[in-house]
Amino acid sequence: MTSASVTTASGVERRWWSLLGLCLVTALVWVTASDISIALPTIARDLGGTMDTLQWAVNGYFLAGAFIIVGGRVGDIYGRKLLFAIGTGLILLGSVVAALAPSPAILIIGRVLEGIGAAAVLPTALAIIAVIFTGKQRDTAIAAWIAVCWGAQALGPLVGGVIVEGLNWRWIFWINLPIGIVALLITWWATPETRDAHAARRIDIPGVITLVGSIFLLSWALVQFDTLPTAAFAGMMIGAVVLMVVFVLIERRVASPVIVLSIFRMRRFDGAVLANLIANFVFGGVIFFMALYLQVVEGYDPLTAGLLLLPATIPILIVNPLGNWLGRRFGPAWPTAVGMACLAVAAVLLLDLTGDYSRLIAPFILIGIGIGLQITPCAATAVEDPGDAGEGVVSGVFKASSMIGGSLGVAVGTAVFQTSARSQLETLLNSPPAETLSKVLDVLTGGLQLDDIASLIPGDARQLITDVFDAAVGQAMWPTIAVSLLGVIVAIVLLRGKAPAGGGGH
Repeated sequence: MTSASVTTASGVERRWWSLLGLCLVTALVWVTASDISIALPTIARDLGGTMDTLQWAVNGYFLAGAFIIVGGRVGDIYGRKLLFAIGTGLILLGSVVAALAPSPAILIIGRVLEGIGAAAVLPTALAIIAVIFTGKQRDTAIAAWIAVCWGAQALGPLVGGVIVEGLNWRWIFWINLPIGIVALLITWWATPETRDAHAARRIDIPGVITLVGSIFLLSWALVQFDTLPTAAFAGMMIGAVVLMVVFVLIERRVASPVIVLSIFRMRRFDGAVLANLIANFVFGGVIFFMALYLQVVEGYDPLTAGLLLLPATIPILIVNPLGNWLGRRFGPAWPTAVGMACLAVAAVLLLDLTGDYSRLIAPFILIGIGIGLQITPCAATAVEDPGDAGEGVVSGVFKASSMIGGSLGVAVGTAVFQTSARSQLETLLNSPPAETLSKVLDVLTGGLQLDDIASLIPGDARQLITDVFDAAVGQAMWPTIAVSLLGVIVAIVLLRGKAPAGGGGH
């Protein structure tokens, strides 16, 4: 199915250099995805903007990543190495736009460009690795790449804190340029071109439009949940469902679908994709709110906040090899189920944020352990048997679940947070004017300093902000608990068993 010129001695030797280049750009993708969370309060004070606006700097990146499924198909047709290079170029272009942004709107445009680039990079990187490596070396290479994905995403807040504190928030984008250029040169030199020799050379445009449109409508409705009229919210949700149904109908009839729907008849593939989506849902939402909490409520600077998030991120890297070993020895079900249970317990512990930072250490560590146990078993399972779909498509669907999960985690959490905070403030401040309510909400998101609006709040303004934030985040944790428990069921029901004999060989 796939052509690759890696049989020569030089090709075999260079593939480890190829892995290095692929991992460097992948690290760039995920650091870029998460380092902005720690910088949002600073950006809000510099450029202005509410949480509803600025979270699109996060969600715009992830939503553009919905094109990741399309990226997998394009890479299969026209060449994965070529698309990887184009995607890297788009990330660098988006970084320049974001770095120069004079307003939130331009910042979001830059982030969307970066997200489209990520949508090209991620499926092609995983597909290239799945093709140019075989046997145990393939498992090792995938484990290394997945560790880079999560390690970079985990360390992003710290990187962002160091840059914001030491330089300026715009440097979280400028720093991408030298790293991306060097990584692209290494990858272009060391990576053979691969493609699906049997793939039809055309793209299902109606399928692309309906798929991306459905995901966009769903996320937009969730982001605007607290401000949309009920009828408008319901209409957007219905529209998202209708577009998804139309997408499925299109894919069942076209000759060259975006997604070969038969892959969803594979139980283990479905389990891997759902588990990955849930893991990213939990991690994306928790890191988003904890980065805000440490700065807005606890008053830490961005660098300190990034350091204090390390207990949630370092365990991912430490536990990942154990998760890989458990997955290979016993199959992906149990490490994934235990990991999901850890995430659920962590979310329960975050229902109450009263007290000092020490109370956050245990849930943070549980999050890191929970993620670390499942990431490599799920990734290896997703690409073990691509069937007629091709490596690019299965890789694209799997990594799309990362982007969509992260986006939904932030969107759902924010919808619950905003609704809860608004309700509390209307009660505590006795139905304040809309302008006052808006300003107090801006304090909760770091857009304004408490001193700027203290005169608008009777009594102890800081205590009010703390109480409202704590209670609103507690409410935002309930969806996290629910999806984590769902993840336990997904793991036990869909991921049981081991890889089929010969599965994943190339």
